[in-house]
Amino acid sequence: MSSLPPLVRDSGMQFDLFIQALTEQLDKAQATMALKARVGKLPLTFAVKDVQLDLRAFLQFVDEELYVRPAAPGESEASTIRLALTTITRPMIEENSVDLSAEDPKFSLREALGEDFDEDRRRLERLGVRTVKQLTELRQSAGADVIERLARLPVNRLQQALLRAAAPRASQVRETQEAPAAGSGAAGDAAAQIRVHSPLLRVGGRLPLVQAAGQAVPVLECGDGEVLLRPLASQLGGVAQIDFGDGRVAELDLCDGARGRWIGEAAA
Repeated sequence: MSSLPPLVRDSGMQFDLFIQALTEQLDKAQATMALKARVGKLPLTFAVKDVQLDLRAFLQFVDEELYVRPAAPGESEASTIRLALTTITRPMIEENSVDLSAEDPKFSLREALGEDFDEDRRRLERLGVRTVKQLTELRQSAGADVIERLARLPVNRLQQALLRAAAPRASQVRETQEAPAAGSGAAGDAAAQIRVHSPLLRVGGRLPLVQAAGQAVPVLECGDGEVLLRPLASQLGGVAQIDFGDGRVAELDLCDGARGRWIGEAAA
């Protein structure tokens, strides 16, 4: 016990890790029984369907994480946690789980909001909001006042979080080779393509106006949540202004990994 880290020794372990460890052991038991049936060619064997467990333990919050510490002998003030585990099929898991491929992990809520909004992000995650897309959809369907009330976020912090999540970001720069003009005899020039992401971009909506170095930046394509730009050589690496057409204007460096900043009207 003394070899354990002080946090684990004093507070126990996170409740979700405890549940995961418990179910992992049940998975191993199930796999062992399956192996025994296949090797031994048993016509009948046993399987675990339901598990019920009464655990005397202490619960406490540490940095907004729920920890569980089993009671030691003589600790009579511990709470009783009653766990009932049952089986679940793969279709049931898929139906009730978040689609982890729904959004590029680089644009998760954690990445979009940054460390300054860690506490606010955790409040949103308790509502099931883990991606920029989910936050945008919840804001559109329920409204900012509902998010503010349910997540217990001050209105100014929620507004800042929404702005930060909606700010455009450049995710990649790809170099392509342009074909030389017919009869020019010149070799092709490298052309940069920059993909910009923002939940404010929508198919069928007005194309954003993008300018840099006093000239328009060509827009190759625009889809839900992203736009593909092909800046001129003189614009690459410089600062572009993106006008979304609804009063919101952002600045974005035309380089890989850049994060935008708002200079126009705040997101409503």
